[in-house]
Amino acid sequence: MASQIPDTLEDARVERLPPAVYYIPDFITEDEEQAILQKIADAPKPRWKQLTHRRLQTWPSDLVNNKLLQAPLPSWLESPVVSRLVSLPRSQQDSSNIFSESPHKRPNHVLINEYPPGIGIMPHKASLHGR
Repeated sequence: MASQIPDTLEDARVERLPPAVYYIPDFITEDEEQAILQKIADAPKPRWKQLTHRRLQTWPSDLVNNKLLQAPLPSWLESPVVSRLVSLPRSQQDSSNIFSESPHKRPNHVLINEYPPGIGIMPHKASLHGR
C-alpha cells in the first residue's frame, strides 16, 4: 500500500485538540515501517538507554552538556520520514512547513521510545532540549 499523504498539514489537524496536533494515517508504507523497525532493532546495544518504564534511542546523538552534537540524522530517518514532513505545506494559503520557524528548519533529533506491553506514556511535558 502506498503512503497516504494529505495535500496540506491542515488537512491532518485533529479537531477539538490543540491546534498543533496532527494525525496522518499511513504516513509511511508497511514496507517503510518494517525497514525502519529493522534499523531500530539493528542499532548497537549501547544505543539503547534503559529508563524508568521504557528504553530510549536518541538520534543522531545523546545530549552532551544539555546540547545535541551537530550531526545529520541517519538516512533511514531522513527518507521517508523527514523528507515527507518538510515537503508538506501547512495549508493551501501557507506553503511553509511545520519546521519553517525552527532554528534548524527541519528535525534535528529523533527520540525512539520502546514501552513494555501494558505500559503507556507517563504524563509529561515535552521539552525543547534541541533548540
